[in-house]
Amino acid sequence: MAVLAASQILNRLHIEDPRDPRRLYIMPTPKRSDVKDASIDLVLGNYFIVTKTAKFSILDAGEGETKKNIALYQEKVFIPFNYSLVLHLGTFVLGVTWQYIGMPDDLFAEVFSRSTWGRAGLTVATAVSIHPGFCGCLTLELVNNGNAPLALRPGARIAQIIFFDVQAGDGKPIPIRASKYCGLIEPDFSRLYEECEELKGWKNIGINLQL
Repeated sequence: MAVLAASQILNRLHIEDPRDPRRLYIMPTPKRSDVKDASIDLVLGNYFIVTKTAKFSILDAGEGETKKNIALYQEKVFIPFNYSLVLHLGTFVLGVTWQYIGMPDDLFAEVFSRSTWGRAGLTVATAVSIHPGFCGCLTLELVNNGNAPLALRPGARIAQIIFFDVQAGDGKPIPIRASKYCGLIEPDFSRLYEECEELKGWKNIGINLQL
């Protein structure tokens, strides 16, 4: 697995044939000056998911009320350009990229905080993995770990994406699996409740072991 250099990223972005399976889609298409070294800067979009005051004790993937509780726990807001969302100390919100990304089947990517924002205390997840075949705007997990509130403005270059060329051992692209968050243009609420059935299976294993 090798990191794509700037020239390789540009070649993927500017493949003329839209049916070419190697083509990388980023809309709006980055300017050549936006592709630096081996990365592209990602711009913050207008939609955020923020936390509301919770009226329950815990989010538990193993409980049947989790989907209902998440709706009470968070809400989606729209912040226009030239306005900002204030991220207070220790606060967690979900944001979204302005860019829409379509990954070919032979590329993998990771998203990191830009150093400029990291030095101000902002964490944009630790590394958001973008799997081959993914399409959509990227959800960003934003946490203020600094000592002062931060103003998040749509249009700000807040993160960067790095691409990796991935091949299976036989030289063929790795088979892809559909992501439950694929194709979105706004941040989506956690689907923690979908883990419930899986956890029930582990519970049954525990009962059988006790017997």
